[in-house]
Amino acid sequence: MKAKKVISVISAVACATSMLAGCGGASGAGDTAKSTGATTAAADNEATTVATGSAAGAQYDHEAIENAGDITITMMVSGTATDNDFETEQLPGLIKEKWPNVTLEVTKLPDDNYYTSLKTKLASGECPDIILTQPMYAGSNSCYSLAEAGYLASLNDMDYLSNMNDLSAVTYNGNVVTATSGVSILGTYYNKDLFEQNGIKDIPKTWDELLADCKILKDAGVQPIVMGDKDQYVLQFGLYQIAANEIYSKNAEYDEQLRTGDTKFTDEDTWDKVLTMYKTLYDEGYIDASQSLGYGASQAIQDFIDGKAAMTFDGSFNSSALKAEGAGGNFERGYFPIPSESGEQYTATCLGAGYSIYSESKYIDQCKELLDYWMNGEEGNPVWEAYLATGKVIPAYGAGADSIPNYDLYSPFVSLMNDGKAFHWCNQAWPAGTETTMEELFSEMIGGQGTQVSDITQGMQDKFEDLLDE
Repeated sequence: MKAKKVISVISAVACATSMLAGCGGASGAGDTAKSTGATTAAADNEATTVATGSAAGAQYDHEAIENAGDITITMMVSGTATDNDFETEQLPGLIKEKWPNVTLEVTKLPDDNYYTSLKTKLASGECPDIILTQPMYAGSNSCYSLAEAGYLASLNDMDYLSNMNDLSAVTYNGNVVTATSGVSILGTYYNKDLFEQNGIKDIPKTWDELLADCKILKDAGVQPIVMGDKDQYVLQFGLYQIAANEIYSKNAEYDEQLRTGDTKFTDEDTWDKVLTMYKTLYDEGYIDASQSLGYGASQAIQDFIDGKAAMTFDGSFNSSALKAEGAGGNFERGYFPIPSESGEQYTATCLGAGYSIYSESKYIDQCKELLDYWMNGEEGNPVWEAYLATGKVIPAYGAGADSIPNYDLYSPFVSLMNDGKAFHWCNQAWPAGTETTMEELFSEMIGGQGTQVSDITQGMQDKFEDLLDE
Protein backbone atom coordinates (compact mmCIF):
# COMPACT_ATOMS: atom_id res chain seq x y z
CA MET A 1 0.00 0.00 0.00
CA LYS A 2 1.29 3.43 -0.89
CA ALA A 3 2.36 5.67 1.97
CA LYS A 4 -0.36 8.09 2.97
CA LYS A 5 0.87 11.67 3.18
CA VAL A 6 -0.60 13.49 6.16
CA ILE A 7 1.55 16.52 6.84
CA SER A 8 4.04 18.53 4.89
CA VAL A 9 7.12 19.91 6.65
CA ILE A 10 9.80 17.32 7.25
CA SER A 11 12.15 17.14 10.21
CA ALA A 12 13.41 14.84 12.93
CA VAL A 13 12.74 15.05 16.61
CA ALA A 14 15.98 13.37 17.58
CA CYS A 15 18.16 15.37 20.00
CA ALA A 16 15.53 18.03 20.52
CA THR A 17 16.48 19.01 24.03
CA SER A 18 20.22 18.96 23.42
CA MET A 19 19.80 21.30 20.49
CA LEU A 20 18.12 23.91 22.67
CA ALA A 21 20.17 23.16 25.73
CA GLY A 22 23.38 24.66 24.45
CA CYS A 23 24.71 22.37 21.74
CA GLY A 24 23.62 24.94 19.21
CA GLY A 25 20.09 23.83 18.57
CA ALA A 26 17.24 21.55 19.62
CA SER A 27 16.29 17.82 18.45
CA GLY A 28 13.61 16.59 16.35
CA ALA A 29 4.57 18.31 7.39
CA GLY A 30 3.86 18.09 2.27
CA ASP A 31 2.87 21.77 2.06
CA THR A 32 4.25 23.36 5.16
CA ALA A 33 6.69 26.16 4.85
CA LYS A 34 5.95 27.77 1.54
CA SER A 35 6.90 31.04 3.16
CA THR A 36 8.53 29.64 6.26
CA GLY A 37 11.60 30.65 8.14
CA ALA A 38 13.01 27.24 7.34
CA THR A 39 14.33 29.15 4.38
CA THR A 40 17.83 29.38 3.03
CA ALA A 41 20.30 30.62 5.55
CA ALA A 42 23.29 30.15 3.29
CA ALA A 43 23.79 32.69 0.55
CA ASP A 44 24.12 30.06 -2.18
CA ASN A 45 21.38 27.79 -0.86
CA GLU A 46 18.63 28.87 -3.22
CA ALA A 47 16.67 25.65 -3.69
CA THR A 48 13.62 25.19 -1.50
CA THR A 49 12.17 22.44 -3.63
CA VAL A 50 14.49 19.82 -5.04
CA ALA A 51 13.61 17.66 -7.99
CA THR A 52 13.42 13.99 -7.18
CA GLY A 53 13.22 10.83 -9.23
CA SER A 54 14.18 10.89 -12.89
CA ALA A 55 13.91 14.69 -13.01
CA ALA A 56 16.90 14.88 -10.72
CA GLY A 57 19.15 13.13 -13.22
CA ALA A 58 20.87 9.78 -12.72
CA GLN A 59 19.37 7.77 -9.88
CA TYR A 60 21.21 5.60 -7.44
CA ASP A 61 21.29 1.85 -7.98
CA HIS A 62 18.15 0.50 -6.31
CA GLU A 63 19.66 -2.98 -6.25
CA ALA A 64 22.96 -1.81 -4.81
CA ILE A 65 22.59 -3.80 -1.61
CA GLU A 66 21.54 -7.01 -3.32
CA ASN A 67 24.52 -6.81 -5.65
CA ALA A 68 27.07 -5.81 -3.00
CA GLY A 69 27.75 -9.18 -1.41
CA ASP A 70 28.40 -9.25 2.33
CA ILE A 71 28.94 -5.70 3.54
CA THR A 72 29.09 -3.77 6.81
CA ILE A 73 27.52 -0.31 6.92
CA THR A 74 28.52 1.86 9.86
CA MET A 75 26.35 4.50 11.51
CA MET A 76 26.95 6.93 14.38
CA VAL A 77 24.28 8.87 16.26
CA SER A 78 24.02 10.85 19.48
CA GLY A 79 21.95 10.06 22.53
CA THR A 80 21.74 7.50 25.29
CA ALA A 81 20.98 3.89 24.40
CA THR A 82 18.04 2.34 26.26
CA ASP A 83 16.75 -1.22 26.59
CA ASN A 84 15.69 -2.50 23.17
CA ASP A 85 17.08 0.74 21.72
CA PHE A 86 15.81 1.50 18.22
CA GLU A 87 19.08 2.60 16.60
CA THR A 88 21.49 0.20 18.28
CA GLU A 89 19.31 -2.92 18.65
CA GLN A 90 16.09 -2.90 16.63
CA LEU A 91 17.32 -1.21 13.46
CA PRO A 92 20.35 -3.49 12.87
CA GLY A 93 18.16 -6.55 13.40
CA LEU A 94 15.43 -5.37 11.04
CA ILE A 95 17.96 -4.46 8.36
CA LYS A 96 19.50 -7.93 8.68
CA GLU A 97 16.03 -9.45 8.19
CA LYS A 98 15.50 -7.36 5.05
CA TRP A 99 19.00 -7.88 3.67
CA PRO A 100 20.85 -10.86 5.20
CA ASN A 101 24.07 -9.74 3.50
CA VAL A 102 24.12 -6.42 5.40
CA THR A 103 25.53 -5.88 8.87
CA LEU A 104 24.58 -2.48 10.25
CA GLU A 105 26.92 -1.41 13.04
CA VAL A 106 25.52 1.51 15.03
CA THR A 107 27.43 3.54 17.62
CA LYS A 108 25.43 5.78 19.94
CA LEU A 109 27.33 8.37 21.99
CA PRO A 110 26.30 11.06 24.49
CA ASP A 111 25.99 14.41 22.74
CA ASP A 112 29.34 15.93 23.71
CA ASN A 113 31.19 12.69 22.93
CA TYR A 114 29.38 12.45 19.63
CA TYR A 115 30.49 15.91 18.50
CA THR A 116 34.09 15.25 19.54
CA SER A 117 34.18 11.84 17.89
CA LEU A 118 32.58 13.11 14.69
CA LYS A 119 35.15 15.90 14.37
CA THR A 120 38.00 13.44 14.87
CA LYS A 121 36.63 10.89 12.42
CA LEU A 122 35.97 13.46 9.72
CA ALA A 123 39.48 14.87 10.07
CA SER A 124 41.00 11.40 9.80
CA GLY A 125 38.87 10.34 6.83
CA GLU A 126 37.42 7.45 8.85
CA CYS A 127 33.89 8.74 9.26
CA PRO A 128 31.01 6.24 9.55
CA ASP A 129 28.88 5.78 6.44
CA ILE A 130 25.78 7.36 8.04
CA ILE A 131 25.89 10.14 10.63
CA LEU A 132 23.37 12.21 12.55
CA THR A 133 23.26 15.85 11.42
CA GLN A 134 21.27 18.94 12.37
CA PRO A 135 19.53 21.29 9.92
CA MET A 136 20.94 24.62 8.85
CA TYR A 137 23.62 25.92 11.26
CA ALA A 138 22.36 24.14 14.39
CA GLY A 139 25.13 22.60 16.44
CA SER A 140 28.56 21.19 15.75
CA ASN A 141 27.06 18.69 13.32
CA SER A 142 25.07 21.22 11.30
CA CYS A 143 24.37 20.03 7.78
CA TYR A 144 25.23 23.41 6.22
CA SER A 145 28.70 23.47 7.80
CA LEU A 146 29.46 19.83 6.99
CA ALA A 147 28.18 20.18 3.43
CA GLU A 148 30.25 23.32 2.89
CA ALA A 149 33.32 21.33 3.96
CA GLY A 150 32.45 18.63 1.41
CA TYR A 151 31.66 15.88 3.92
CA LEU A 152 28.06 15.09 2.88
CA ALA A 153 26.76 13.24 -0.16
CA SER A 154 23.81 14.59 -2.18
CA LEU A 155 20.55 12.77 -1.48
CA ASN A 156 18.58 14.35 -4.33
CA ASP A 157 17.83 11.01 -6.00
CA MET A 158 16.27 9.36 -2.95
CA ASP A 159 12.70 8.21 -3.54
CA TYR A 160 11.22 9.12 -0.16
CA LEU A 161 11.88 12.83 -0.76
CA SER A 162 8.70 12.92 -2.89
CA ASN A 163 6.80 12.99 0.43
CA MET A 164 7.91 16.57 1.10
CA ASN A 165 8.02 19.96 -0.52
CA ASP A 166 10.11 22.37 1.54
CA LEU A 167 13.64 21.04 1.96
CA SER A 168 15.56 24.28 2.36
CA ALA A 169 16.69 23.67 5.95
CA VAL A 170 18.51 20.52 4.83
CA THR A 171 19.50 21.70 1.34
CA TYR A 172 22.92 23.14 0.58
CA ASN A 173 23.81 24.52 -2.89
CA GLY A 174 20.81 22.73 -4.35
CA ASN A 175 21.60 19.37 -2.76
CA VAL A 176 19.54 17.73 -0.05
CA VAL A 177 22.14 16.52 2.43
CA THR A 178 20.07 15.31 5.41
CA ALA A 179 17.24 12.77 5.36
CA THR A 180 14.60 13.59 7.97
CA SER A 181 11.11 12.34 8.75
CA GLY A 182 9.38 14.20 11.55
CA VAL A 183 8.45 17.59 12.92
CA SER A 184 9.11 19.17 16.30
CA ILE A 185 6.99 21.97 17.75
CA LEU A 186 7.23 24.70 20.36
CA GLY A 187 3.93 25.62 21.98
CA THR A 188 1.95 26.31 25.13
CA TYR A 189 0.68 23.38 27.18
CA TYR A 190 -2.39 24.26 29.24
CA ASN A 191 -4.61 22.73 31.89
CA LYS A 192 -8.09 22.66 30.39
CA ASP A 193 -9.69 22.04 33.77
CA LEU A 194 -8.12 25.17 35.31
CA PHE A 195 -9.18 27.20 32.30
CA GLU A 196 -12.80 26.01 32.57
CA GLN A 197 -12.93 26.40 36.36
CA ASN A 198 -11.98 30.04 35.94
CA GLY A 199 -14.41 30.77 33.13
CA ILE A 200 -11.91 30.66 30.27
CA LYS A 201 -13.80 28.81 27.56
CA ASP A 202 -11.47 29.19 24.57
CA ILE A 203 -7.75 29.38 23.97
CA PRO A 204 -6.52 32.95 23.43
CA LYS A 205 -6.44 34.11 19.82
CA THR A 206 -4.44 37.32 20.35
CA TRP A 207 -1.63 38.45 22.64
CA ASP A 208 -4.03 40.73 24.53
CA GLU A 209 -6.38 37.80 25.09
CA LEU A 210 -3.48 35.77 26.50
CA LEU A 211 -2.64 38.59 28.92
CA ALA A 212 -6.31 38.90 29.90
CA ASP A 213 -6.54 35.16 30.59
CA CYS A 214 -3.37 35.33 32.66
CA LYS A 215 -4.89 38.14 34.74
CA ILE A 216 -8.05 36.12 35.36
CA LEU A 217 -5.99 33.19 36.56
CA LYS A 218 -3.68 35.27 38.74
CA ASP A 219 -6.59 37.15 40.33
CA ALA A 220 -8.14 33.76 41.15
CA GLY A 221 -4.94 32.66 42.92
CA VAL A 222 -3.78 30.38 40.11
CA GLN A 223 -0.22 30.70 38.80
CA PRO A 224 -0.81 31.40 35.10
CA ILE A 225 2.52 30.12 33.68
CA VAL A 226 5.34 28.10 35.23
CA MET A 227 8.84 28.00 33.70
CA GLY A 228 12.15 26.45 34.75
CA ASP A 229 14.42 29.36 33.88
CA LYS A 230 17.27 28.07 36.03
CA ASP A 231 17.89 25.94 32.93
CA GLN A 232 18.25 29.02 30.78
CA TYR A 233 17.67 27.23 27.47
CA VAL A 234 13.94 27.03 28.29
CA LEU A 235 13.71 30.78 27.65
CA GLN A 236 13.85 29.86 23.98
CA PHE A 237 10.56 27.97 24.32
CA GLY A 238 8.57 31.17 24.65
CA LEU A 239 10.77 33.64 22.80
CA TYR A 240 10.88 31.66 19.56
CA GLN A 241 7.10 31.36 19.49
CA ILE A 242 6.73 35.13 19.79
CA ALA A 243 9.46 35.67 17.18
CA ALA A 244 7.58 33.50 14.68
CA ASN A 245 4.61 35.86 14.98
CA GLU A 246 6.31 39.22 15.31
CA ILE A 247 9.52 38.90 13.23
CA TYR A 248 9.51 36.02 10.75
CA SER A 249 5.90 36.42 9.60
CA LYS A 250 6.93 39.89 8.40
CA ASN A 251 10.35 38.91 7.04
CA ALA A 252 10.98 35.21 6.44
CA GLU A 253 14.52 36.04 5.31
CA TYR A 254 15.43 37.80 8.56
CA ASP A 255 18.09 35.32 9.66
CA GLU A 256 19.69 35.08 6.25
CA GLN A 257 19.85 38.88 6.18
CA LEU A 258 21.55 38.89 9.58
CA ARG A 259 24.46 37.14 7.90
CA THR A 260 24.63 39.67 5.07
CA GLY A 261 24.23 42.64 7.42
CA ASP A 262 20.90 43.72 5.92
CA THR A 263 19.20 43.16 9.27
CA LYS A 264 20.45 43.41 12.85
CA PHE A 265 19.19 42.22 16.21
CA THR A 266 19.13 45.87 17.19
CA ASP A 267 16.67 46.84 14.44
CA GLU A 268 13.59 48.54 15.83
CA ASP A 269 10.41 46.49 16.11
CA THR A 270 12.16 43.12 15.82
CA TRP A 271 13.87 41.49 18.80
CA ASP A 272 13.21 44.52 20.99
CA LYS A 273 9.50 43.84 20.51
CA VAL A 274 9.82 40.09 21.13
CA LEU A 275 11.85 40.55 24.31
CA THR A 276 9.54 43.28 25.61
CA MET A 277 6.46 41.13 25.04
CA TYR A 278 7.99 38.19 26.87
CA LYS A 279 9.24 40.44 29.67
CA THR A 280 5.63 41.58 30.22
CA LEU A 281 4.74 38.11 31.45
CA TYR A 282 7.36 38.49 34.20
CA ASP A 283 6.57 42.12 34.96
CA GLU A 284 2.92 41.23 35.60
CA GLY A 285 3.79 38.16 37.65
CA TYR A 286 2.20 35.82 35.15
CA ILE A 287 5.55 34.04 35.26
CA ASP A 288 7.01 34.37 38.75
CA ALA A 289 10.66 35.27 38.15
CA SER A 290 11.64 34.64 41.77
CA GLN A 291 10.36 31.10 41.34
CA SER A 292 11.36 30.43 37.73
CA LEU A 293 15.00 31.46 38.21
CA GLY A 294 15.29 28.87 40.95
CA TYR A 295 13.41 26.15 39.08
CA GLY A 296 14.94 23.73 36.62
CA ALA A 297 13.02 22.48 33.60
CA SER A 298 11.96 19.24 35.30
CA GLN A 299 10.61 21.13 38.33
CA ALA A 300 8.46 23.31 36.08
CA ILE A 301 7.06 20.23 34.35
CA GLN A 302 6.30 18.69 37.75
CA ASP A 303 4.43 21.80 38.90
CA PHE A 304 2.38 21.76 35.72
CA ILE A 305 1.35 18.11 35.98
CA ASP A 306 0.65 18.62 39.69
CA GLY A 307 -1.91 21.26 38.73
CA LYS A 308 -0.02 24.15 40.33
CA ALA A 309 0.06 26.27 37.17
CA ALA A 310 -2.30 26.66 34.24
CA MET A 311 0.29 26.83 31.44
CA THR A 312 3.90 26.20 30.51
CA PHE A 313 5.88 26.83 27.32
CA ASP A 314 7.59 23.67 26.08
CA GLY A 315 8.21 21.44 23.09
CA SER A 316 6.54 18.43 21.54
CA PHE A 317 9.63 16.48 22.60
CA ASN A 318 8.45 16.73 26.23
CA SER A 319 4.81 15.84 25.60
CA SER A 320 4.95 12.47 27.37
CA ALA A 321 6.32 14.04 30.56
CA LEU A 322 3.81 16.89 30.38
CA LYS A 323 0.87 14.48 29.93
CA ALA A 324 1.91 12.25 32.81
CA GLU A 325 -0.36 12.07 35.83
CA GLY A 326 0.84 14.10 38.80
CA ALA A 327 -0.59 15.16 42.13
CA GLY A 328 -3.11 17.25 40.21
CA GLY A 329 -4.71 14.11 38.81
CA ASN A 330 -5.20 13.16 35.19
CA PHE A 331 -6.61 16.50 34.04
CA GLU A 332 -7.11 17.19 30.34
CA ARG A 333 -4.24 18.94 28.55
CA GLY A 334 -4.24 21.14 25.49
CA TYR A 335 -1.53 22.71 23.37
CA PHE A 336 -1.64 25.99 21.45
CA PRO A 337 0.88 28.42 19.93
CA ILE A 338 1.47 31.72 21.69
CA PRO A 339 -0.87 34.10 19.83
CA SER A 340 0.29 37.15 17.94
CA GLU A 341 -0.62 40.77 18.54
CA SER A 342 -2.58 40.88 15.30
CA GLY A 343 -4.35 37.55 15.70
CA GLU A 344 -2.73 36.21 12.51
CA GLN A 345 -1.24 33.02 13.89
CA TYR A 346 2.16 31.47 13.09
CA THR A 347 4.03 28.64 14.74
CA ALA A 348 7.61 27.83 15.69
CA THR A 349 8.57 24.45 14.26
CA CYS A 350 11.92 22.74 14.09
CA LEU A 351 13.34 21.01 11.08
CA GLY A 352 15.39 18.73 13.26
CA ALA A 353 18.14 16.17 13.25
CA GLY A 354 18.30 13.54 10.53
CA TYR A 355 20.70 11.25 8.73
CA SER A 356 23.45 12.12 6.26
CA ILE A 357 25.76 9.96 4.19
CA TYR A 358 29.49 10.55 4.35
CA SER A 359 30.68 11.71 0.94
CA GLU A 360 33.69 9.36 1.00
CA SER A 361 31.70 6.27 1.97
CA LYS A 362 32.26 3.17 -0.15
CA TYR A 363 28.56 2.43 0.11
CA ILE A 364 26.74 5.63 -0.86
CA ASP A 365 24.12 3.89 -3.02
CA GLN A 366 23.64 1.15 -0.43
CA CYS A 367 23.11 3.78 2.30
CA LYS A 368 20.55 5.57 0.15
CA GLU A 369 18.69 2.32 -0.42
CA LEU A 370 18.72 1.60 3.32
CA LEU A 371 17.47 5.08 4.26
CA ASP A 372 14.82 4.97 1.52
CA TYR A 373 13.48 1.71 2.91
CA TRP A 374 13.56 2.99 6.49
CA MET A 375 11.70 6.22 5.69
CA ASN A 376 9.27 5.19 2.95
CA GLY A 377 6.34 5.37 5.38
CA GLU A 378 4.58 2.38 3.89
CA GLU A 379 2.09 0.34 5.87
CA GLY A 380 3.63 -2.91 7.03
CA ASN A 381 7.22 -1.67 6.83
CA PRO A 382 8.69 -3.06 10.09
CA VAL A 383 11.46 -0.43 10.26
CA TRP A 384 9.02 2.45 9.84
CA GLU A 385 6.67 0.95 12.41
CA ALA A 386 9.48 0.42 14.93
CA TYR A 387 10.67 3.97 14.31
CA LEU A 388 7.22 5.40 15.11
CA ALA A 389 6.86 3.12 18.12
CA THR A 390 9.79 4.85 19.81
CA GLY A 391 7.42 7.74 20.54
CA LYS A 392 10.22 10.19 19.75
CA VAL A 393 9.03 11.13 16.28
CA ILE A 394 6.08 13.16 15.07
CA PRO A 395 6.02 11.71 11.54
CA ALA A 396 5.44 14.09 8.70
CA TYR A 397 3.86 11.51 6.42
CA GLY A 398 3.17 7.83 6.09
CA ALA A 399 1.09 5.04 7.55
CA GLY A 400 0.35 5.49 11.24
CA ALA A 401 1.27 9.16 11.29
CA ASP A 402 -2.07 10.24 12.72
CA SER A 403 -2.15 7.60 15.45
CA ILE A 404 1.11 8.36 17.26
CA PRO A 405 1.01 9.15 20.99
CA ASN A 406 -0.20 12.68 21.77
CA TYR A 407 -1.20 13.39 18.18
CA ASP A 408 -4.26 15.21 19.56
CA LEU A 409 -1.94 17.88 20.93
CA TYR A 410 -0.24 18.45 17.60
CA SER A 411 -3.24 18.80 15.27
CA PRO A 412 -3.68 22.60 15.76
CA PHE A 413 -0.09 23.07 14.65
CA VAL A 414 -0.45 20.76 11.66
CA SER A 415 -3.09 23.04 10.19
CA LEU A 416 -0.80 26.05 10.54
CA MET A 417 2.06 24.11 8.94
CA ASN A 418 -0.07 23.11 6.00
CA ASP A 419 -1.07 26.74 5.55
CA GLY A 420 2.59 27.74 5.23
CA LYS A 421 2.67 29.46 8.62
CA ALA A 422 5.62 27.67 10.20
CA PHE A 423 9.13 28.93 10.96
CA HIS A 424 12.34 27.28 12.10
CA TRP A 425 13.67 27.65 15.62
CA CYS A 426 15.90 30.72 15.59
CA ASN A 427 19.04 29.05 16.94
CA GLN A 428 19.13 26.76 13.89
CA ALA A 429 20.14 29.77 11.82
CA TRP A 430 22.46 31.47 14.32
CA PRO A 431 26.08 30.61 15.12
CA ALA A 432 25.97 28.48 18.27
CA GLY A 433 26.36 30.76 21.28
CA THR A 434 24.15 33.62 20.08
CA GLU A 435 21.17 32.13 21.88
CA THR A 436 23.25 31.65 25.04
CA THR A 437 23.97 35.38 25.18
CA MET A 438 20.26 36.06 24.76
CA GLU A 439 19.42 33.68 27.60
CA GLU A 440 22.05 35.02 29.99
CA LEU A 441 21.11 38.67 29.47
CA PHE A 442 17.38 38.02 29.67
CA SER A 443 17.92 36.16 32.94
CA GLU A 444 19.84 39.15 34.28
CA MET A 445 16.97 41.44 33.26
CA ILE A 446 14.19 39.49 34.97
CA GLY A 447 16.51 38.91 37.93
CA GLY A 448 16.61 42.65 38.57
CA GLN A 449 20.26 43.24 37.68
CA GLY A 450 19.54 46.36 35.65
CA THR A 451 19.91 44.81 32.21
CA GLN A 452 17.64 46.44 29.62
CA VAL A 453 16.09 45.13 26.42
CA SER A 454 18.54 47.27 24.42
CA ASP A 455 21.44 45.59 26.25
CA ILE A 456 20.15 42.20 25.18
CA THR A 457 19.72 43.07 21.51
CA GLN A 458 23.15 44.73 21.41
CA GLY A 459 24.68 41.75 23.17
CA MET A 460 23.10 39.36 20.68
CA GLN A 461 24.36 41.43 17.76
CA ASP A 462 27.89 41.65 19.16
CA LYS A 463 28.02 37.93 19.86
CA PHE A 464 26.59 37.07 16.45
CA GLU A 465 29.22 39.18 14.69
CA ASP A 466 32.04 37.79 16.84
CA LEU A 467 31.01 34.22 16.05
CA LEU A 468 30.72 34.92 12.34
CA ASP A 469 34.26 36.30 12.36
CA GLU A 470 35.68 33.16 13.99
